[in-house]
Amino acid sequence: MAIKIVHVGIGVRGQHWLEIVKDYPDAISVACMDPAPAALNKVAHDYPTLPRFSELHEALKHVEADAAIIATPVPLHADHALQCLEAGLAVLVEKPFAANVQEASRVIERGDALGRPTLAAQNYRFNPAERTLRQLLQQNHLGKISSVHCVARRYRVGKGTFLGEMDYPQIVDVGIHHFDSLRSILGCDAVSVAARSFNPSWSDYRHGAVTEAFIEMEHDIHVQYLGTLTSHRYSFRMWIEGEHGVLWTNRHRVLFRQRGKRLFWPLRLVSVPRGDEAPYPREGTTSLLNHLRDAILEQRVPETNGRDNLRTLAIVEAGVRSDQEQREVGIDEVLAKGEERGRGGR
Repeated sequence: MAIKIVHVGIGVRGQHWLEIVKDYPDAISVACMDPAPAALNKVAHDYPTLPRFSELHEALKHVEADAAIIATPVPLHADHALQCLEAGLAVLVEKPFAANVQEASRVIERGDALGRPTLAAQNYRFNPAERTLRQLLQQNHLGKISSVHCVARRYRVGKGTFLGEMDYPQIVDVGIHHFDSLRSILGCDAVSVAARSFNPSWSDYRHGAVTEAFIEMEHDIHVQYLGTLTSHRYSFRMWIEGEHGVLWTNRHRVLFRQRGKRLFWPLRLVSVPRGDEAPYPREGTTSLLNHLRDAILEQRVPETNGRDNLRTLAIVEAGVRSDQEQREVGIDEVLAKGEERGRGGR
């Protein structure tokens, strides 16, 4: 049985999702919504039979669906997710799941009350290299882990884009993926974050194109993180140090160096569902849709369910607060305040 999907927001990422669902055998797009005439016109050209709406309430009123994929601007995520949940739909929400923990808590609690699945589109964790690292650590390949060093460089134009005008674009739009990956690979949660954000002199971003963070994880694991949108090249490196050696990845390969040895040896990547190995924009999306399908048809709890993703979103919020207040911020502090405010906001 194919699940029926409404696409909420059909900008760049929303267009990706239309293409991805078109090629996915267990789902069908039944409508799309976007207030921008240009976006609707593009859909009319590419998908002429797909119903189009400029208002979400109209789409929800006239179309029968099982789920919504929400790819609207971040400030609208929570409101659009709540509208879809009230209409009886499951929701798969692009990252970040909501603008903050407070809004995310409201969505998750309402989804739980209505019995509707909520998922965050954290697709990086389904990358073959990341699944390989996750499996190796679950098998205790490194023994006790002491530290992780992660450097994520990319060059991305800011001028004239929504990222170029927003606060903390690196940590909110990109860092959140890496923080979610750390939670997935290491199998534990963050405890606290000390971070700072800045712009190089050549940056065309208004704010926060570079993030430096020290993240304390459970089990006394310490993470050093550097993420930038203004590098002169695109590269990613993660180094995981343990008592038995080192694991290294660039998200394409995984290498292991045994303690006391000189050389790194390549390791075979684990198999993943077909499509998860594809590059952006399809990386990891097969698993996301599989989890959405299974949550709807079989009531399985998805790996990237909204409640789990609160702890990823809290790392981002703690990082922002740390930069603003110039102090180390605890994750439980962020979660407690956000969930308390979320309950008060209903």
